[in-house]
Amino acid sequence: MFRLGKSYGLMKKALLFVVLLILVPMLLIFWVASDQASTSIKEQTGKAFFELNRQSHATMDRVLDSIDQMTVALIASDAVQKWNDVDQIAGEERVRRYVATEKLLADSSSQVKYSLFVMTDRLSDFEFAPNADVSDAGVFFIRDFKDVPWLQKAIQAGGLGSVVLIDHFGFNMKSQKTMAYTRAVTDISQGRKTTSVLVATEIENKLETDMNAFALPEGTDVYLVDADNEVLAGTATSGSRFASPKQGDDLYSGIRLSGGIMHISHYSPAYDNRLFYEIPVASLVGAHQKVQEILQLSAICYFIVIMFFFFYLGKSFFRPMARLVTFSRSYEPGKELDKFAEAERKDEIGFIYRSFYKMTQRLNQLVREKYMMEIKQKESELMLMHSQITPHLLYNTLDSVYWYGIRGGVPEVAHMVRDLSTMLRIGLSRGKEIITIREELNHVEAYLNLQEKRYQNSFMYRIDVEEGADEYLLPKVVIQPLVENSILHGVGKMDGEGEVAIDIRVSQGLLLIAVEDNGFRPVDLEKIEAILSGTADPDKGFGIRNVHKRIQLRFGDAYGLSFEAREEGGARALIRLPAIRSESEIAANTRMS
Repeated sequence: MFRLGKSYGLMKKALLFVVLLILVPMLLIFWVASDQASTSIKEQTGKAFFELNRQSHATMDRVLDSIDQMTVALIASDAVQKWNDVDQIAGEERVRRYVATEKLLADSSSQVKYSLFVMTDRLSDFEFAPNADVSDAGVFFIRDFKDVPWLQKAIQAGGLGSVVLIDHFGFNMKSQKTMAYTRAVTDISQGRKTTSVLVATEIENKLETDMNAFALPEGTDVYLVDADNEVLAGTATSGSRFASPKQGDDLYSGIRLSGGIMHISHYSPAYDNRLFYEIPVASLVGAHQKVQEILQLSAICYFIVIMFFFFYLGKSFFRPMARLVTFSRSYEPGKELDKFAEAERKDEIGFIYRSFYKMTQRLNQLVREKYMMEIKQKESELMLMHSQITPHLLYNTLDSVYWYGIRGGVPEVAHMVRDLSTMLRIGLSRGKEIITIREELNHVEAYLNLQEKRYQNSFMYRIDVEEGADEYLLPKVVIQPLVENSILHGVGKMDGEGEVAIDIRVSQGLLLIAVEDNGFRPVDLEKIEAILSGTADPDKGFGIRNVHKRIQLRFGDAYGLSFEAREEGGARALIRLPAIRSESEIAANTRMS
C-alpha cells in the first residue's frame, strides 16, 4: 500500500491516510461496539425485569386471592350472618353481636383491615357504635347504600368481589385513596335481601410490601393500575391517573423504550389490572458507559500518535487548502481577486492556486458577456410582449361593440365607445410600461362595463382594494386578461347569477391581486399550468401566458401568475408582485440576471 501511495499526488495521499487510518477504524470501533453493547444490555435486562414483573404481579394476585378467600370465610361466619335481620335484634343482643363481630374483624386484620357496613333504618339503636369518620375498621351502620356509590356498586355485583378505590376511614384521613376489596353479604340460610357489605381496606400496604421485596434499579417507579388507568398501589398516590406511553420502540411484548425510560408491563386477567415498571435506561447501562470511556481513552491516545504525522502534512497541505476554500467562498462572479503567495509554489498546491485564479478570470469574462446578452434579450422580449397585447385587446373590445350594435343599436353604444376610449388611452399609457393600480383599475372597469352590455348584465362585478394600495405600481394590462378569462370561461352566460371579484392587498412586501369568479364550468388546472409553463398549444391561453411571462421577465421567477379552484365553484387567479411605489424601487426589483 505504501509503494502504491508514492505514485499518488498530495491530495490522494491525504485522502487515503484519513480514510484508511482514521475514519474507517474509528467509525467501526465506536459504532459496532457501542451499538451492540447497548442493544444487548437493553434486551437482556428488559427480559430479566419483565420476568421479575410477572412474578411480582403473580404474588400480588395471590394476595388478592387470599383476601377474597378471607371475605368468603367472614361472610360465612355466624357473627356476620346474624346481621341480616338487623332490625329485629333486641337492645342487649345488638351490643353483644357488635362486640363479637368487631373482635372477629380485628382478629382477621393485620396490614389489610376488614370492615362491615350494615344498612338499617334504626340508626338510633346503634348510637354506641362509632362511625367511619372516627374509626378506620370495624362495624359501621348506614341508612342507605345508595348514599355511598362504592357500597351500591358492591350490592349490584350480587355477591361477587370487586377492587375499588375509596377514601380512608378514621379521624386522621389521608389525602390519598385506599385500595379496597368489597363483597355484598348474602343470607346463606334464607336468601333474603342483602343488608350488609364486607370491605377489606389498605390493601396497598400489603402490595407495596411485596413490591419492595424485589431489588429494582435506582429511580425505578412501580405502579399497579386498574382498567381505567387509576393507580391502585405503588410509587404514585393511590387514585391518581397513570399515563402509559403511546410512542417509543418496542423491544418485546410488554417492553417499550420511550424518552430514556424502559416501560415494562404485565396484565392480570384475574383482577383486570396491570403492573408497570418504569426503569431509567441510564441505570441499566452504567457498565456500558465505562466501556465507552475506555474506548474513548484509547481513541485519544491513537489520535495523539497520528497527530505528529499530521503536523507536517497540515503545514504543507491542509492550511493552504483551507485558505483556498476561504477564497472560493468569498469569490463573487465579476469580482477581481488578488494573486496569492501560494501560486508561486512548484507542487500540486501551486498548480491548484494558479488554475483557480485563471478560472476566475475566465468566469468574470463570461459573466460580463452573458449579462449584456440577457439585458438585450429581455428588452426585446418585453417590447415584443407589449406589441402583441395591444392588438389582442383592441380586437376583443371592438368585437364587444360589434355584438352590442347587432343586438339593438341603442344610445348606450356611446357609453361603450367611451369605455373603449378609456381602455385604449390607459393601454397605451403614453409609452409607459409601469402604471398605478388606480390607472389599471380604470382600465379594468371600462372593460367590465363593455362586457356587461355585451352579455346583457348576465354577471356582476366587485372590486375591493385595501386602503392606500391604489398608489402602488405594476405592469400595465395584467388584470384585464384575467377578467376576460373569467367572463369567457366562467360567468358570461349565467343569466345574472355570475360574479367577478377583484381583491387587491399588500402584505409583507408583496402586492397580491386575486381575480375570481363563480362559474359553473370545472377548472382544468393541468391545462392552465401547461399554458403558463409554455408546454401547451401556443395559440391557446395567449392572454394569461402573456401576463405571467411579462411579470417573470421583469421581476424574476419568484413572482407571476397562478390558478386554483374555488370550493364554491369557479376559479381564482392570483398575481404575486413586489410592492413598489416609486421609480427607484422599480429599478431595485427588476431582474436583470
